[in-house]
Amino acid sequence: MELTGRRAIELLREDRAAVGPVILDPGGPEPRLYFLVPPGTAADWEEPGTVPLGQKCHVVVPPAGATEPPGLHWHVLPRGPRSLTQPGPLRKALGQARRERSGPAEAADS
Repeated sequence: MELTGRRAIELLREDRAAVGPVILDPGGPEPRLYFLVPPGTAADWEEPGTVPLGQKCHVVVPPAGATEPPGLHWHVLPRGPRSLTQPGPLRKALGQARRERSGPAEAADS
């Protein structure tokens, strides 16, 4: 999923959509990207291959200066207070990135 998330960031930037803060956790069996989105987004989030974290969840936020490995760090730094990625453009970018990675057969089914 990390590669899909990285590609989604590229697609958001190509579309000139705002990319809010993104946290990268390289630990575990697969690295994970956490896109910070507006409160309430998880309630109706259904993007395949992703897990929304809602009200009863928490995300550990790295220190402001942690911008590279090792460990939890900012993949995209916050630009300011409340500079979050909007769910509509993120959903579109993740879907396109997933289709690109899966190849033409699955893209035809989407």
